[in-house]
Amino acid sequence: MYFFPELAAGPYRPLWQHFPWENNPAYFQAWCAGRTGYPMVDAAMRQLNETGWMHNRCRMIVANFLTKDLLVSWQWGEKYFMQTLIDGDLAANNGGWQWSTSSGMDPRPLRIFNPITQAQKFDPEAEYIRQWLPELRSLETADLVTGKISPLDCHQCDYPLPIVDHHQQQRLFKIYYQQQKDRMPSS
Repeated sequence: MYFFPELAAGPYRPLWQHFPWENNPAYFQAWCAGRTGYPMVDAAMRQLNETGWMHNRCRMIVANFLTKDLLVSWQWGEKYFMQTLIDGDLAANNGGWQWSTSSGMDPRPLRIFNPITQAQKFDPEAEYIRQWLPELRSLETADLVTGKISPLDCHQCDYPLPIVDHHQQQRLFKIYYQQQKDRMPSS
């Protein structure tokens, strides 16, 4: 932030200056509340809302989900984190959001996390999910880490169905990303 103060106002990579974010307010509110229908994302957001903190891995998962699944601007998430985190720091928060969005200083320009595989890899027994989503404690571990919670179970647990399809959103995000790249002048 010292060497690049302009990052406080916008993305490091010019490609992201005019990215066509959809910025659906309902999606953003569901993400903030931990009600997206993706257990790993929702558990992390509920931990943030309840404690003002979450592990860095979870920060990456939820940031990636907000931007690349929900197609909401990273700046909305960055602002929400700064309002909610007890350890909020402009430089670290901004850098983390830009890295997760692919608008920052990442040598791999397009990185998309799958919230299901992230849960399987980092919470294989669904302990974290069960801790922060108590309404899902009685469900099978496989259902929690794969996100394959039946509509009946969702209804009985008062838990939302997924608000988007990850694979469809990933395809759409890649289309938007490629369109932005195609509009950029060659260097």
